[in-house]
Amino acid sequence: MSQRNVETVLEVYRAFRERDRQSVVAVYDSDVEWNMEGYPGWLGKESYRGVDGVEEFFRDWLHDFDGYEADALDVLDLGDRVIVTVHDRARGKGSGVPIERHHAQVWSFNEEGRATRIEVFESRDAALAAHPPSDEGAAS
Repeated sequence: MSQRNVETVLEVYRAFRERDRQSVVAVYDSDVEWNMEGYPGWLGKESYRGVDGVEEFFRDWLHDFDGYEADALDVLDLGDRVIVTVHDRARGKGSGVPIERHHAQVWSFNEEGRATRIEVFESRDAALAAHPPSDEGAAS
């Protein structure tokens, strides 16, 4: 099942690039949580619940950007979780100033392969500290 989770995360990023909302939303469990506690400086809510909550998060996240793009890098399979480094780019809305950064996400999945929780961290190291790989089932 873990390889399926990796493929799901990569598919979400492909669908996001193509602005295919239906394919992105299809991977979320109905009670999915998008959690920002590991991302210092975030001014929005710490936690967004359900598909509507995830869509609210993206409205909050993208509010100040034009041309937002994100790519999944360095995907690490932890069985029922996937850690992914995200490289995102955009331009400041109004200013046109280019913005480029990296952060990390930890995706958790249920037995049906649906995303139940996405935790956002300021770095891959912070994500790994919060979710260290165990000896059983972890592969890179």
